[in-house]
Amino acid sequence: MSTDLSSRIRDFIKSEAVLVIAAVAAVASMAAFPLTPATLSTYIGYIDMRTIGLLFCLMTVVAGLGRAGLLNAIRDWLMTRVGSARTLAFILINVVFISAMLVTNDVALITFAPLALALFMQATPRATIATVVAITVAANLGSMCTPIGNPQNIFLVSAFSMDIAAFFATVLPVGALSYLCCIALTLLVPTEHLEDVNRGETSPVRPRLLVLYLMLFALCIACVGHAISWQLCCAAVAAACLVLDRRVFMGLDASLLVTFICFFVFVGNLKQIGSVSSFIGGIMEGREVLVSALASQIISNVPAAIMLSGFTDNVQALLLGTNIGGLGTPIASLASLISLRIYARMPHAQTGRYLLWFCVINICLLALLLFIAFILF
Repeated sequence: MSTDLSSRIRDFIKSEAVLVIAAVAAVASMAAFPLTPATLSTYIGYIDMRTIGLLFCLMTVVAGLGRAGLLNAIRDWLMTRVGSARTLAFILINVVFISAMLVTNDVALITFAPLALALFMQATPRATIATVVAITVAANLGSMCTPIGNPQNIFLVSAFSMDIAAFFATVLPVGALSYLCCIALTLLVPTEHLEDVNRGETSPVRPRLLVLYLMLFALCIACVGHAISWQLCCAAVAAACLVLDRRVFMGLDASLLVTFICFFVFVGNLKQIGSVSSFIGGIMEGREVLVSALASQIISNVPAAIMLSGFTDNVQALLLGTNIGGLGTPIASLASLISLRIYARMPHAQTGRYLLWFCVINICLLALLLFIAFILF
C-alpha cells in the first residue's frame, strides 16, 4: 500500500511539477507573512479574480470546441494534404501558429503534435524532428499575438488593465517577425515525399455544440476587451455549460487555476518583505525584457510573468520578455514540454537529437527576437 502511494505521489509530482513548485513556494512564503484570521483579507486580495475567471471561461470554451469536433475537423482536413514533407510542414506551421492565437499554445500542440508525428511516420528523422520543433516554435510565438493566446497574456492584460490597442501595438511588430522566422524554419525540412496515411473514419462535427461554444468564445473575447464584466462572462459560461454540456467540466485543467492562485500568494507575500521587494525591483528597472526572458528559462514564462508583475509597472516590456522568453530551454514554456513528451513517446524517437535541434533553433531565435525587442522598445 505504501509503495503504491509513494508511486502515485511521484507520478503526481512529475505530471504537476509546476503546481508543486508553486504550492511549495506559497507555503514557504507564509513563514514571512503568516496566514491568520487577521491577514486573511490580505491573502484574498493577492488573488486576481478577473484573471482566474477569464482562465476558467477560456479553458471551458476551448474544451467545448474540442468536444464539438472543430479541432478534429481541422486535423482530418490536414490528413488529406499529405505530399511533400516541406509543404506539409509549411501547412502545419501556419495552422498551429493561427490556432495558438485562439485556443492557446498548449491546446494547439496537444492537438497537432501527435498529428505531425502520424503524418511523418515514414519520414526521415531529420524531417520529423525539424517539423515538430518548428510547430512548437510556431505555437509559442503565435500565442504571443493575441490577449488569449497563452496564460501569461491573459494574466498581464487583466492584471494591468491593459488596453487592447496597446497590447497589439506592443506584440504585433515582434509577432510579424516571429511569423517570418517560423516560415523560414520550413527550409530545415527536406523536400522528401510522404506516403499517405491510413485516415480511417473522419470525426463528426456536432453543430449544436459548435454554435454554443463559438457564441461563448465571442463572449470571452468581449470580456477580454472589457466590453462585459468577468463576473457576467463566468456566469454565462457556467450556466450554459451546466444546462447544455455539463460533461465539458471534466476536461478542465483545474491544476492551472490552482497554480495561478499559489503564485499570487507567493508574489503577494514577497512584496510584504521590503528588502526583497526593493532588491527585485532594482534588478528589474530598465531591464524588464531581459530579466523576464532569462527568468522564463529557469521557471517557465507563466510563473515568471506572475512573479515579476509585482515588481514593475512596465507591462509592455514584461509582455514581450515572457513571450520571447518562451523560446530557449524546453522548460521556458510548458507547451515545449508537451511536444517533447509527445515526441519522446514515439517509436524509435531520437530524443537527444531532438533536444539538440530544439535548443539550437530556440536559442538562436531567442537572441534574434530579444535584439529586435531592444531596438523597438
